Amino acid sequence: MKITKNGRRLLILGIGAYIVFLLASLPASFLTRYILPSLKPAGMIKLQSVHGSVWKGEAMNATVNQFSLGHLDWKLNGWGLLLGDLDLKLAFKNDNSRGSGLLSLGFGGSTEAEDIELQFPAEVLQPLFYGMPISFSGDLRGSIKSLELRPGKVLKGDGRVVWQSAALRAPQNIELGSFLIALEPVNNGTKLKITDQQQGPVVTDIGITVNGNGEYKLNGWMQARDESQQHITEALRLIAKADSSGKFWVSFNGKLRGW
Repeated sequence: MKITKNGRRLLILGIGAYIVFLLASLPASFLTRYILPSLKPAGMIKLQSVHGSVWKGEAMNATVNQFSLGHLDWKLNGWGLLLGDLDLKLAFKNDNSRGSGLLSLGFGGSTEAEDIELQFPAEVLQPLFYGMPISFSGDLRGSIKSLELRPGKVLKGDGRVVWQSAALRAPQNIELGSFLIALEPVNNGTKLKITDQQQGPVVTDIGITVNGNGEYKLNGWMQARDESQQHITEALRLIAKADSSGKFWVSFNGKLRGW
């Protein structure tokens, strides 16, 4: 059967429309069964009870490594797939955390994000500092301009985080007030500067340098704002040694667990 030129055009348009229909109607399970398992490292992101389409959907429970995000909504940018990236607009929330931002997952293992807004309890980060002789609590609220991650190689962040109602829970219970944590990218790592907000019982000036391989160095000092509060001074004495000015200097080296 001979097909006319116009007929061929209609056939091509029909096939193209059918392919577009198939792509547009891909269920959200396609993301969990085929796309996410191809990312490196495998199993880093897990979605459970997914609904909607691969382009716009939700998961009732989402986890990234050991961190639980709770309910997750996403919108997928199809153009990124042509370039080998999974570009997503995300929003998540659970009982005590919430966040949103733009996320790009490379199939080679790289992760980039921008315009991130976050709120979560400080205790969530405790497992990262395994081996450090302290535990802490409080509420972290952050605005991250950019973030680049390549496990074992790159860990760069640029933004600001406020640590509200900060407190040490070990080796002794101390209410610390609020702190500003400024993040600045340096080479393949990040430099963090922690300073008090001119309130609370402890004056603080601490710097943390985190390298791309996950190794970090913490150096700085803390001092009781009112040295007549002996319980603050005694608590600081448990984690550091004071100099002649009354500043308690802290220094610690470690590596982020699981990085």
